[in-house]
Order: sequence, then C-alpha cells, then structure tokens
Amino acid sequence: MAKESYNDLIFQLGDLSRDRLPGKPNCPRSMDRVYRAEEAVVARRDELAGLEQEMNDEDAAYQEFLAEQEKEKGGHQAIVRKWKKAVDAIDGKVKDLRKTLATRRAELRYAQDALLKLEKKIADMELTRQDPAKVDVARTNLKKNRLAQMRLGREVEDLDERLATALTPEPGQPGAPGILAHKRLLEMEDEAEARLGEHDARMAEIDQAIGGLEEQVKAAEDYLDQALFLLGEDVYAQRIADAQLAPFYPRLDRAE
Repeated sequence: MAKESYNDLIFQLGDLSRDRLPGKPNCPRSMDRVYRAEEAVVARRDELAGLEQEMNDEDAAYQEFLAEQEKEKGGHQAIVRKWKKAVDAIDGKVKDLRKTLATRRAELRYAQDALLKLEKKIADMELTRQDPAKVDVARTNLKKNRLAQMRLGREVEDLDERLATALTPEPGQPGAPGILAHKRLLEMEDEAEARLGEHDARMAEIDQAIGGLEEQVKAAEDYLDQALFLLGEDVYAQRIADAQLAPFYPRLDRAE
C-alpha cells in the first residue's frame, strides 16, 4: 500500500483544525493567520463580484439604449419613406459635409487621445526627474497640441452647426416632416457611435480591473492555503488533543 502524502495530510489537518479549534484554550496562535487570510479572500472576492456586477449593469444599460433607439428609429424611418424624394434631395446636398464632419470628428478623437498620452508622458518625465530641457520641449509640444485640438474642436462645432442648419427645413418647405425625421436619424447614428465608444471603453476598463483582481483573489487563496498548512504543522507538532484530529497524527508519522 502506497504511503500517504505528508503535505496532503498536513493541509487536511489544518483545514479540519480551522473548524475544530476556534475558541478552545488549546487553539494555536497560527489560527490568527488563517483568520486574516480568510478575511482577505472574502474581501477580494467581494470586490470581484462588485466589478462583475458593474460589467453586467453596463451591458444591460447599453442593451437598453439600443432597444430605445430601435424603438424610436422605426417611427422616423416610416416618415422618411413617406417623403423620400425630399429627403434624398437634401441628403445629396449634405453628403460631402457629413463626410468631412465624420473625418474631423475622428481626427479630434485621435488628437484628444494623443494629448492625454503626452500629458501622462510629461508627468512621468517629471516624476523620474529627466533632463529639464527634454521636459521643456515636451511641454512646448503639449501647448501646440492643445491649440491644434482647440482649433479642430471649433471646426467640428462649425461643421455640426452647418449640418444642422442644412437639415432644418424652411417654414412651409415641402417634405419638411421627412427632412426632420432624417435629421433625427442622423443624430441617432452619432449618439449610437458615441455610446458604443463609451461602452467599449468602460467594458475594457472593467475587464482589465477584473483581470487584476482575479490575480489578487488567487494570491489571497494561495496565502490561505499556506496559512492552513502552517496551522496543520502547528497542530501536528503539538499533537493537540481532539477526537477528530488525533487520528491524523499516526498517519502523519508514517507519511512521506
């Protein structure tokens, strides 16, 4: 018959001791380590559950947004179909303007991201006490980038205003209801794109946080296992009198 594993038996002894010895006068002081380890595991698991709930809530909110958009979209699409000729005429006039606006919006998002990265880079340079001359150059570039972003932002605002004006019918203009419905559908496209970006960014942020917390949970669980193992060794060394623990001692004497 193969000999039992010393490590496995010690861990089992520690695990059982966790249930048998708390509050008893012969409880080893190493039990306190187990308590702290258990508290850490519970805390990390609670944090993880909270993040997972955040992810579920964000996804539910996004799905609700999509459902509301779909519900609203149907009515506007019906009106657009009714006034298709008037809508097509307006759409042909604003087609190039919409393309330019989409391009500038993308450029603005890129510029905003680049600005945030440069600000972080400068903060890191200052923290690591890099060459002041290099920091000054980076600050100068930051100012230039901010001005360029502001100009781009104003251009986007101007294009937005021009598009809104072009899609606003004159009083009594034929097909006005269809044009206004088409305008709202275009606004909804922009809203959907912005919401998708926010949703993806938030989900990625939570997912990254979950990944880091899962590592913390694993580390806390490993520490708890170690604490239980050390408790088992203390109990075995002291051969604490207990009806359920005592049978482990001779088995451990024989174990490898």
